[in-house]
Amino acid sequence: MFARDLLKDRVIVVTGGGTGLGAEMVRRFSELGAKIAVLGRRKEKLDAILS
Repeated sequence: MFARDLLKDRVIVVTGGGTGLGAEMVRRFSELGAKIAVLGRRKEKLDAILS
């Protein structure tokens, strides 16, 4: 639907990125080429989403 490089060279900050909607946003923004800063309360959840 969107160009794979739509967000290339963009930096996006996602708070609550370890679970739920935040995690899905991280996945999708990554697919679109963004650089992502992810914040959350549980390090193990953040590690899982970033792998």
